[in-house]
Amino acid sequence: AVVSTQSGHYGRGFRPMDNLSGGEKTVAALALLFAIHSYQPSPFFVLDEIDAALDNTNINRVARYIRKQTDDDFQCVIISLKEEFYTKADCLIGIYPEEDNCIVSKTLSMDLTKYVPGQVGDEEEDEIGI
Repeated sequence: AVVSTQSGHYGRGFRPMDNLSGGEKTVAALALLFAIHSYQPSPFFVLDEIDAALDNTNINRVARYIRKQTDDDFQCVIISLKEEFYTKADCLIGIYPEEDNCIVSKTLSMDLTKYVPGQVGDEEEDEIGI
């Protein structure tokens, strides 16, 4: 069975998914995922680089939406390499290889909830416990 989908973005009308940019496809896929979640909630999400094709404006929109959802029953781990996304997190987790041993990985985490929103990433140095 072939499923044909169309997506409509504000001010542009409906278009076939094949005609959308990578960022528009990402937003449409996330909208579908979150719509399904609102109907049949999942307790946990792992989202891997969902911001890869998004510009900064859409990264901020998606991040704000996810932040708003996490106030309720929404838990997620988001893998991202973009600062615009991970500066909105409650916690950062880093994974890196052990020195002189690429087979063993180590992790570090940083709890950002103790910092006032808007101050994370400021040029002023903060002492952060890891």
